[in-house]
Amino acid sequence: MSVFKDFRADLQFLKERYEVSKLVAIFTNRGIHALLCYRIAHCMHRRRVPLFPLILTRIIQVFYSIDIDYKAKLEGGIIIIHGVGLVIGGGAIVKTRTVVYHQVTLGIKGSGQRDGFPTINEGCILCAGAKLFGAIVIGENSIIGANVVVTSNVDKGSLVKMRNNEVKKLKI
Repeated sequence: MSVFKDFRADLQFLKERYEVSKLVAIFTNRGIHALLCYRIAHCMHRRRVPLFPLILTRIIQVFYSIDIDYKAKLEGGIIIIHGVGLVIGGGAIVKTRTVVYHQVTLGIKGSGQRDGFPTINEGCILCAGAKLFGAIVIGENSIIGANVVVTSNVDKGSLVKMRNNEVKKLKI
């Protein structure tokens, strides 16, 4: 998809889900700003433009504390809610109709090896503070609860939450 086609999909999903005017979102929504800068940086990266992808992503990191690596793959039709503290690593894949809240991390496990990044399938919700590490796959229409750490695959249509200090995976 093109930068602007994906960006229009982001705006449309935001309008459908939260009834936010596209014009208001363009001028005031930090998630939309972050996604637009990411999309331009990712396009430049694919075209092998040096330095500018990094500069664009750093601008959003400084202004909003949202860190989306320009090498990540984010489909059109994503919503970032609040966004502060959000980190999406370079190998992460996020599919359409996904909602991502603040303080979410999509990264490697950090075991000293290149252990991969998460893939988030269509229609997922990543609640505030969720941490997803490694080459894991989150199934379609799943919800990852607040402050949950996930290091293994999640079946489609699941709810992952904390209960008695343990991670529980439930079908919804």
